Amino acid sequence: MGRRGSRSACVVGAGVVMLACAVGTQAASGGQPSGGAPQEFSSDELLYHCDTGDGSSELRVRFTLSLPEAESDGMIGVTVNATLGEQAVADLAAEGAPEVTGVLSATTLVRDTAAADDEQGTPVLLPDLSVPSTPLPSEGALTLTATGEAEKLTGGPGEYSVSAGRFTLLLGWQPPSSDPGDGAGGGDTPDPGGEPGTGGEPNSETPPASTENGGGGAAAAARQSPPARAFDCEPTSGQNTLITVLSVAGDGSTEPGGEPGASDPGESSGEPPGEGGERIGASAQPAVPQDCIDFAGLNNAWCAYLGGYTNIDRMGAAARIEPGIVNLGLPFIGPCNDGSEWYWFCQTVVAELRHDGKTQLPPTKNSFHAFGFMPNAATIELTQVGDMRIDVRTQVVAPYDGSVVAHATLSVRLDDVTVNGVELDVGPDCRTQEPITVALTADYPGDYTPATGGFLDGYTDIPPFSGCGVGEDLDPLLTGLISGKDNYVKMTQGRICDIRTGQYCPPVPPELQR
Repeated sequence: MGRRGSRSACVVGAGVVMLACAVGTQAASGGQPSGGAPQEFSSDELLYHCDTGDGSSELRVRFTLSLPEAESDGMIGVTVNATLGEQAVADLAAEGAPEVTGVLSATTLVRDTAAADDEQGTPVLLPDLSVPSTPLPSEGALTLTATGEAEKLTGGPGEYSVSAGRFTLLLGWQPPSSDPGDGAGGGDTPDPGGEPGTGGEPNSETPPASTENGGGGAAAAARQSPPARAFDCEPTSGQNTLITVLSVAGDGSTEPGGEPGASDPGESSGEPPGEGGERIGASAQPAVPQDCIDFAGLNNAWCAYLGGYTNIDRMGAAARIEPGIVNLGLPFIGPCNDGSEWYWFCQTVVAELRHDGKTQLPPTKNSFHAFGFMPNAATIELTQVGDMRIDVRTQVVAPYDGSVVAHATLSVRLDDVTVNGVELDVGPDCRTQEPITVALTADYPGDYTPATGGFLDGYTDIPPFSGCGVGEDLDPLLTGLISGKDNYVKMTQGRICDIRTGQYCPPVPPELQR
């Protein structure tokens, strides 16, 4: 169960979330085109309010889906035209941008129209949309065209409505030529395969340096007017966010579906955050679990279920960790400011476990056969010790590589222990002598994003146990059975719930991967 080789993946802007454009009208060509040409559906032009970290801006957006022939199973083309207003363009020019390039990161909300209990839809991550290098006009607005392809938006056979939420647009530009090796790019074409300082990615095993507000140094970089700009956007209220209805046949082919019913969720959902960024009261948002808390007061506050498995190599077994709530605080994404090239963005997400008001995962009863024959059972309790963070790195130029490293320190306690059928009174404080430290990694977004979940994996050492036994010392027995080095860990996060608005709530426990 070792860690598989890292895969290249299109990057999703950190903190990314739901795609924001509504598609409701068919393209002027209408009907199924002849000659096998794709059928296109375009949205009305919609207004979006965008946070830029140190201010705000409004974008006008039009979204187009290009469907292949109904009888084929080809890719679905995705195009987003995002128009920056005159002031936003002037701000980019004032920061020294002759032209911009980047990536638009998004998901869609897909709802099975036949499922009465699926009112909001399931977030589905889109492959990131590429924004080619586009010169800034001397005056006026600037329309950026982001394009990409989606292999699949829906599940099995049925009819699905596709709706929209938020998106993140990351823009960067090459800084003026400077001395070679100064980390400013030197006017050369980015070479993601090179060494740091020459256009390449820094050591992916070393996470970006954290700062007080997270973001991998984003705050300091912003003060230096870095060659980058991020837009965290959501549709203004009152707009219809339905994209379209898709019908999926038994062979997996996709074609336009019928008109959506009156009950289809077409309006932008969610209430604005309460004063001071606190969660709206439970009476207003009953779908938000009590263990979901806005503990960090950062740009976004989400919660999700997190669980997984850890190997116990000494016994040739794996222990299950039942899913519990993890709260996520996301600062505004920004340039890494750690010596990386200009096209790298970083974000440090802070996290906190929560179960019944405690900073832990649910205690989980495990039963297994040690060494393949000896029956054993124990309740395992994992409690967070200190800070937990998720460091995200993303590129805004091809090949849009990205990575995630999650860091946690956990106390491990055992209870309700039986060995070979014999109950052992281990007492209330049977735990590892030291907390375990875990560093889990993932390809971003191929394996994991904070917004849509996924899995992270890695290895951890299990220290010796102490404090075990009432009337007899059971430390040597449990240490011999459990403790050891390089035990494989795989954790899976489900989709998020937006704590402040109640949107996409309640969070959904994931199917744990092994």
